[in-house]
Amino acid sequence: MSFFKKISCLLVVILVFVNLIGSEGIASDGEITLKEAINIGLQRAKEWNEKATLISVNSVDENMGGSRGEKGKRFYWFMFFMVPGTEDYVLIGISEKKITLFRPGKQSQVPTIPYDEIKFDSSDVIQLAKDKFRLKKGKDWATGYHFTLDSIDGMPILTVFGNDRDNRFTRISFNAKNGDVVSAIHKLPYGGGLISKRFGTDNLTKKGMAITGVVAGNNNLVVWGDKKPTQFSTTKQPFIEWSHNNGETWTELQANNYVTHAWFDINDQLYIATEKELWAGITSNSKGTKILSLDQSIEKIDYSINNHIAVLSNGKVYYTTNQGENWEQAIVPKPFYVIQISDDGDLVGLTEERKILQKTNGKWNEISMPNRNDEPLDMKVINNRLFITTQSGIWIRDLQEGNWRKIKVDEEIVIFVKKGEKLFGTTHRGETIYSINTKDKRKSEKVFDARDFIVWDVDIMGDTLWIATIPDYSWEEMTIPQRR
Repeated sequence: MSFFKKISCLLVVILVFVNLIGSEGIASDGEITLKEAINIGLQRAKEWNEKATLISVNSVDENMGGSRGEKGKRFYWFMFFMVPGTEDYVLIGISEKKITLFRPGKQSQVPTIPYDEIKFDSSDVIQLAKDKFRLKKGKDWATGYHFTLDSIDGMPILTVFGNDRDNRFTRISFNAKNGDVVSAIHKLPYGGGLISKRFGTDNLTKKGMAITGVVAGNNNLVVWGDKKPTQFSTTKQPFIEWSHNNGETWTELQANNYVTHAWFDINDQLYIATEKELWAGITSNSKGTKILSLDQSIEKIDYSINNHIAVLSNGKVYYTTNQGENWEQAIVPKPFYVIQISDDGDLVGLTEERKILQKTNGKWNEISMPNRNDEPLDMKVINNRLFITTQSGIWIRDLQEGNWRKIKVDEEIVIFVKKGEKLFGTTHRGETIYSINTKDKRKSEKVFDARDFIVWDVDIMGDTLWIATIPDYSWEEMTIPQRR
């Protein structure tokens, strides 16, 4: 297992690079194999230093069409060469058989790969990977087939990246000297699903799904996410469902796209946001009414108790105080990490530089923290009160009065989750969920230990806590599929 441990610790060498020049439809004449790329790079490296020796090679993602590695060929390749016994190295990039990047530098000595040890090319191992493991093209990230060459435990290791039969990220490694398989691993999901916690008992449903949201109304419960997630996508088989009986049965709702946010207003009317649209009045029999459509993606969204709505998109805040009948716009002075709207219609933003800004009389004014050494980690507005979580604790401030008070917490709250008048907080890596009382000074209460789950959302209805979780992924060894 020493090989698997070492290869798991390597940096991700498939660089995701999008060619900004529209080149769709280019023929694949400019695609080359790994060894062909080495030959081009080695010639240039020898001109730089005649002792230059190969360290590593990897193909690079692009959007130029072509075969995307189908026959072991790609448009783009990166490779490192080093002068043995020195710290001198050079990074060379190749695009369509031409050198487009030449960047010398310094680094500590690493194992090199003698050229005469590379007996197998990417065109050889791609066919072996298909024959032995039925490897398919990658999607979502590292599209098509990708290839890397590294020296591991003194061996030249040529690796093919793609997807297995269940579209899980996979890498098959071969000894470039003789073509032997030395490693076959894929990323398998574990965890994920909807957890209901009641009277100290946890129940997991929708196992293996990526539940990216949950919201409780007065009598209804809605969850959304992806039924068949992969490591790099939770929009493969998106769904949104609702339950009228506390999760015993579910009805699928209609949505034009994958859902990013959902909430109930005080009349139990359901609102949902998709990538660029906002809909109101969704039911099992109706898609509802579209109240907002944008050209750019919705980045952040917030709603108040009386259902004022604020949407952040492409440097602007779109906001309404009449449930979407009319919308106003405000230019964001600095990039926002959070946008909030109060019951009075005040806009409050937390910038990426962790400054708190409130829009008053048409201007954005900064709200100073009570302690200069405190930096906001997250921020929410409930009713007309501002909640800030910092390393020292949680601060509360009335938006109109300006007096601060503090809530006691046992652990550092990193992220807030707001559901109407309810406020939850999660600790580092979402390991613990706290319920934070927003109406008095009582201490926050730990409601769930999430150390074995990746928590994405949380809400409570009656005496049941609902927790949305997504799968985690780990490298596992593969077995060679048996042909029927």
